[in-house]
Amino acid sequence: MPKNLTQFNTSWLSRVDANNDRVNVWLKKGSISTTFKCSLCQTNDLTCGNQGWKAVEQHMNNSKHQHLLNQWKTNTKFKITNQSTSTSSIATLDINNNKSKDLSLEDQTIKAEILWSLNVAQKGFSYSSCDELNELFPLMFNDSIIAKKFSMQSDKISYMISHGLGPFFKKKMIEEIKKSERFVLIFDEQTNNQNKKQLDMIIRYWSNEKQCVINRFYKSIILGHAYAKTIRDKIVESFLTDGLDLNKLLMLGRDNPNVNICLENLINLEMKKHGTCLLQLGGCNIHLVHNAFKNGLESSKWYIDTFCLDLYSWFKCSPARKEDFKNVVDEIDSTIEKTILYFAITRWVLLGKVVNRILSMFISFLTCLYYCL
Repeated sequence: MPKNLTQFNTSWLSRVDANNDRVNVWLKKGSISTTFKCSLCQTNDLTCGNQGWKAVEQHMNNSKHQHLLNQWKTNTKFKITNQSTSTSSIATLDINNNKSKDLSLEDQTIKAEILWSLNVAQKGFSYSSCDELNELFPLMFNDSIIAKKFSMQSDKISYMISHGLGPFFKKKMIEEIKKSERFVLIFDEQTNNQNKKQLDMIIRYWSNEKQCVINRFYKSIILGHAYAKTIRDKIVESFLTDGLDLNKLLMLGRDNPNVNICLENLINLEMKKHGTCLLQLGGCNIHLVHNAFKNGLESSKWYIDTFCLDLYSWFKCSPARKEDFKNVVDEIDSTIEKTILYFAITRWVLLGKVVNRILSMFISFLTCLYYCL
């Protein structure tokens, strides 16, 4: 075994395989510098430390990879374009920009498959639930040609979401973040159910298109040792890959372990090299707001939280009282909400919503209490 292991070289992403297809469509850097991943085969880290590029060639020449690559290439639902402004190739939707031109039957079928894929992703349906749709939809809609041509299985929808829709929406998000003056990175590192360290990142930014603050999932990264320097390098590398300007980072949203405090200081030092710095407000800003609101309630001596919990419990513990309350509400005003909201004591800022619901139902409460007591 060589003493100096070969590290993943980003120049490999510009190479092509034996069929003259660019490898950056599926070749990704692994969680450590001497490994790589195949997004088509959905592999874990594969080592290139001993053989270098030869290890990548061996993987792309195996039969499973070739089969999956051919499946992906024959999928005409998405067009793969190489962006001239980036070193990576991103799968984007082939959008019909001619609004006056009717879609062809094939394009209408593609549209139906895309809409179904979006529905699966949004509702959290399992991929295996799509395996029998090819037979189900023609039976349900026997007069529709689109339903007869509709083709969807678990493998196909997996590739459509991970290699088509996912990169498309991520590209749109990155473009919108680049237009904003500042953005906030919210992150958390924890051990997942596979006993691996996972770094999850969310970006909060001002959307010029929607004119409001947007929270969007950015990415997840599998780590080995989660040292502060390791996490910093992963964050900086992710920003460089996606073309995000580190100098636009306003602050970090984090909890209070020492590794996160150290990470914030490291990123702040990195930004100071370019003449900017982080807005450092301590730990999680949401915790600060919650604790401030909690202390304000306690100092007021109004005991609103106790009243809300007691009122909820008084009706919840008695089906008879709950039924009497619904009957009273129907007699007074059937348009009033009949559900009493529960106040979670750890979510102080939601107390206003619970109080507003109680005020809208207050006369109904008094009437019900009069008959029940």
